[in-house]
Amino acid sequence: MKVTITAIHLTNPQKAKDYAKIKVEKLPKYNSQINNLEVRLIGSQSHRNKNTDYSCEIKITLPGHDLEVKDNASSIEAAIDKAEERAKRLLVKNKEKHISKEHKKGILNKLVSKFRP
Repeated sequence: MKVTITAIHLTNPQKAKDYAKIKVEKLPKYNSQINNLEVRLIGSQSHRNKNTDYSCEIKITLPGHDLEVKDNASSIEAAIDKAEERAKRLLVKNKEKHISKEHKKGILNKLVSKFRP
């Protein structure tokens, strides 16, 4: 699994990158077929006041398709945490869906083999 982390417009990018790396390295235990993880950490000036809004985007590459999660928060750590939680749920849901399809195929093959001579 390859992990790529980029940071744009952050005051302390290395600290944020380290935190994101620790968080996203736990994702393969929810779906072992992950080929590539791309994490983008972005800081942007808020429109209403002088604070900064942060966003975290996680792109997960699986065999056959890609999953993408985006989340915003008032601190970079909170944005990373929210995106990581959503990515976990998405990976589990995707894996369960795939297992369910394989299970149905197995049952169908078993029934077909019973009725064949």
